[in-house]
Order: sequence, then structure tokens, then C-alpha cells
Amino acid sequence: MSKFKFLLSVVGLFSVMMATGQATTAVTVKGTPYLHEAYQDGVVYYGDKSLTVPVRYNAFQDLIEYQQNGKALVLDPKLTIKKVQLGSTVFVPQAFDKKLGYFMLLDSGKMSLYVKKKITLLPGRKGGALDGSDQAPEYKPSPDEFFVKIGEGQLQEVGTIKSFVSGLPDKQEEIAAFAKKEKISPKKEKEMLQLVQYYNSLQ
Repeated sequence: MSKFKFLLSVVGLFSVMMATGQATTAVTVKGTPYLHEAYQDGVVYYGDKSLTVPVRYNAFQDLIEYQQNGKALVLDPKLTIKKVQLGSTVFVPQAFDKKLGYFMLLDSGKMSLYVKKKITLLPGRKGGALDGSDQAPEYKPSPDEFFVKIGEGQLQEVGTIKSFVSGLPDKQEEIAAFAKKEKISPKKEKEMLQLVQYYNSLQ
């Protein structure tokens, strides 16, 4: 493929704009909007093609940022993107609550497990610090939210173990017994991963 045609295909796929990441203000903001501040070698898979570029995930704006030709650009979540791989971490665009977003894939099989990473911006407060000085705005991670998807079905948020079990198409008794025995929490990644892997192991 010629360089010109390659650039056209990339521009046609990506929503390209300058990536800001930080709030455009003179006020000092604590923390970071990124899951990891530094860019990592990553691969964007789209259609039957792939693009290897430095990438990072902006968890505040729910965007993948990447560098190309010396420019910082952003990649909006689109269903034409199969996945974005950052080392061992994989982000997949998924639709939930009528909105597309990036979800981190934790396990795949008959049931796939995803986690949503979010960072919120807490507003600053005048005189809000312990010493009476102004408290600066701060980027702060939100609690992880877990989601499951069976086959090509819809993404479902895991609220409670009871609602998770009742929403299963099969193996409800086995999963309920396993969750009770292992004291599975729907808010802990390691335990949810254990539960989904157990479900996928059942015949």
C-alpha cells in the first residue's frame, strides 16, 4: 500500500484531533487523567489491519491517545476497532447504556469479563486543605466496575452476585454454590476473574 493510501485509510478510521489530556487551565491539577502516564508500545487492530504506535489510555475522557509523526492524536471508541493492545492489557470498544466506550478485557471464553477504568476530576475548594489553604483540583481513580458478556450478547454490569447468578442462561446452581463457598465479591477483580473462569470451565 502506498504511503498516501495508508494515510487516507488511517484518517478515515480515526477521529484525529490534538490530544490535550490535561485541563486547559492555569490552575494546578493534582494526579493524572491517564491509567499510566507514559506512552507504551501498542497495537491498534481495525478491520484486517493493524497499526503499531505508542499509546496510552485517558481514563478521564475514555480515549486512547497515540503518537504518530511527532503528533499526539486521539482514537475515539468505534466498533470498527477490534481492540487496542498495550503490552498485556487489551482494550475493546463496547456499547453500554447506548454509549460506546473502551473496556479492559480480563478474560474471554463462553463468558467474557471486562472492567471499566474511570478517573474523575474532583473540583478544587477554597480553603479546603487541612492547613486552611486552597485545595487544588485532583484527578482521582473511581472504583472499578465489572461487566460480563456471553457470546455475542449484550454487555451486562455486575451489580451483586445474586443478580449476576440470576442473569445466567445456565449453571446457576453451580455458580451460586461456588460464589458462596469462595466468598466472591463483585467488586474485586481477582475474585470476579476466578468466578468467570469457573463458569467457562463448566460443560
